[in-house]
This record gives sequence, structure tokens and C-alpha cells, in this order.
Amino acid sequence: QICQAMSPCGADCYTTCDNPCQCDLTADNKVPYPHYGGECRDVGFCEGEFAHLEDCIEKEGSTCPKMLGMTEAVERYSTFDFRVDVRTTEEWEEGHANMSIPTPGLAKTRAEFYMDKLGGKEHSNILVYCRSGGRAFEAATHLLKFGFSNVNSFYHGGFPNLNEAIEQHSSGSENHPTKALCYVSGGSDVCPIPLPTSHLTSVEDITSLGLKVILVDVRPKARARLSNAVRVPSDNEKKIKKFLKKQNRNNVTIVAFCKGGDESFATAKKMKELWDGDIYWVDNGGYKFLK
Repeated sequence: QICQAMSPCGADCYTTCDNPCQCDLTADNKVPYPHYGGECRDVGFCEGEFAHLEDCIEKEGSTCPKMLGMTEAVERYSTFDFRVDVRTTEEWEEGHANMSIPTPGLAKTRAEFYMDKLGGKEHSNILVYCRSGGRAFEAATHLLKFGFSNVNSFYHGGFPNLNEAIEQHSSGSENHPTKALCYVSGGSDVCPIPLPTSHLTSVEDITSLGLKVILVDVRPKARARLSNAVRVPSDNEKKIKKFLKKQNRNNVTIVAFCKGGDESFATAKKMKELWDGDIYWVDNGGYKFLK
């Protein structure tokens, strides 16, 4: 076992594994350790050696991030709370995904130095990627060592490959554009703009999206409603067209929501075909979250 130089609660381990953070002890007077989702170690912040990339690909282990190949990464891309890009600044500027978090150097640097961007996300569902897979794994391991509990490492290539695969998957889908494509591109001629609940922390995050923001409830059947939302059911195309006809694309921003995100995405795509303005859809949550 080795004593990590940095413990998950943010203080130096000094030279021994002795509870430098003064964490509350467990009922049997042991030091709690948030080891990948809450397991506790018997003493201090001692950890076993972390597994290597090849070992984690071959077989999951307690010191491994969740390893994602290409197919799973494409299918699940829109479901992650946050996407962390650990490539260099130069690589990032060559092309990057909308809403991804740039953390150049995280593969070689302790996670404590990135808490200005990653603080508060310790229990979020995070996807980490780089250019080819190696740096993503190292960065994911650094996050695990710092107490992050739900870290996924994309090892089957990097962002250029993933971006290409998402584009190909979407172009061949009857549901083009797919959610994943819209998450990567952000708003486009065919894509409404994703607004995942993991990125919403206050009402201002919505009201600041434009001069006049209109919340649109697209649930086909809704007993309970938000008082400040307009009802435009997703299954009523006539009402959708009537609503859009009244909106000024120069100063109106539409934010569609439903129960979980699928209906709001489908309706936002319909609206995008009919109206040339800013359209967002709330994803991975909806009415209950907004309420």
C-alpha cells in the first residue's frame, strides 16, 4: 500500500496514512475513505497500487474507471452529466465538443488543481476523453484518487474518432440528428441546443439565455403545470405551428421541456424545421426538476 500525496478531502497526507483531514471517524473508530462510491478502507488514506490501462480494459477492478469502447460511448454520449476533455489547449482549439470541459494537463497533474472547473461534480456521471485513450485513462485515475465516484474513460480512440463516429451514426439514423450529434455541435441548422439538467443550478441559467425566454411544456398529457410555461403538446402539430407563428425569432428564445428529455428533443427538432430562432431542450430531466 502507498499513501497518496493528496487525500480525497483535500489535505496533504504528509508522510503517513493517519487521517490528516480530520474526517469524522466511523462507528468502529476507523477513518472513512470515499473509495469509488463509498467503500471504506481500514486505515487512513492508504491505497493499493492502481491498475494499468490494459488491465482495466481486460477486466474491471476496484481501482479502474469504467472503460468505454466506441459503440457504448456513441450510444451514451448524451447521458453523461459532464464530458471532460483532457487534450492540450492546441488540440482543443482544433475542434471540441459543445459544453465539454477543457482540462489540459489533468493526465499528469493531481485533480486538486482543477477544482475550479470540476468542484461539486464529485458524484456526477463523467466521461473523460483525449486524442487516443491513454491520457484519458490517466486523468480518470487522478479523478478517482481524489474521490470522484462515477468516472468513465473512453479508450477506443479520442475526440476526433468519437466525433466522426457520432456524425456517421446520426447521418445513418432515421432519427437524424441524434441527441449525441446535437450535444457535440450545439445549435446548428438542424440541431436545437441541449440544456441538460446537470448544467442548471439556478433559474438565472434559463432566464439568461435570451432577451425573452419562453418555457414550453411539450408533454402530451399534463395534469400539473408550471404557471410560467406555455403548453404546446408534442403530438399537436397544428398548435406547434400556431405557437411559432406568433414568435419573433430576433428576440425570443424557446426552451422546451417534458418529463425526461426525449419528447422535448423531438419537438425541438420539429420546431427547428419550422422556425429560425434559438431553441433549447431540457434533457435528462424535465418538469419535476424545473418545478
